[in-house]
Amino acid sequence: MAKKEGKEVLISVAKSSLGAIPYAGTALNEMFFDHRERVKQNRFNRFVEILGEGFTDGTEFNLENVTSEDFGDLFESVLRRVVKTKSDLKLQRFREILLKQIREPSNQMELSELYLDLVAALSEEEISILFHHQCFDLSYEERITEMNRLKDQRNEIAQKKKRETIIYERSKYADEDELVNGKISEIEKWLDTLQKFRRADFYNLPESKFMLFKQRLQAQGLLVDNRMNRIGGGNFQNMGITEFGLEFLDFIQEKNELV
Repeated sequence: MAKKEGKEVLISVAKSSLGAIPYAGTALNEMFFDHRERVKQNRFNRFVEILGEGFTDGTEFNLENVTSEDFGDLFESVLRRVVKTKSDLKLQRFREILLKQIREPSNQMELSELYLDLVAALSEEEISILFHHQCFDLSYEERITEMNRLKDQRNEIAQKKKRETIIYERSKYADEDELVNGKISEIEKWLDTLQKFRRADFYNLPESKFMLFKQRLQAQGLLVDNRMNRIGGGNFQNMGITEFGLEFLDFIQEKNELV
């Protein structure tokens, strides 16, 4: 379907779906001069504009995806939140969620209501923190474990070198020592590139607000405190992303490689 036709169809579906929203459609027109209903109408109109902007890059899609039952349910769920949203950034997120479902229809929509509630509830700062914590996943923990194993191996090599009685030019353990130290250095450099994502100044936030946002993300099950796996460090200093957090980022199209 051409992008112009697709845009018109989608906007038409949006307007027809407005009637499914409480205090919208006919009821909204009847109370048009009521302030709250005007606000909701304006928010809906703004979303239609933003939705249309998503078709400026040659977007094409299958009409069947728009008329599917799953998409219709998702669309109505989004619109119920649109009329309660004044942030253009959130409206853009809702748009991208819809466009993704059009381009890549998913049959696993069981958690869509929960994900949409999170989009509405979380601040942009919180979503940014979650996005930048996606690197602190299971693979990150595995690299930490590997580094600790290598450090134990380095200590064992150091003990072997101490017990050497005859050394010709260099220790017979020197090559092994250099190899292990090289691997440790490589992991440490990689870890250092990620630590900025755990500092409040990276997000231009005061420490107190940064801590609050991490606590909220943990309460939502999106981040987990991995301090039990570390020596030193206080609460909420070594946060890691959960599988639920990764799935949420994928739902809102905010999941990719950071480094």
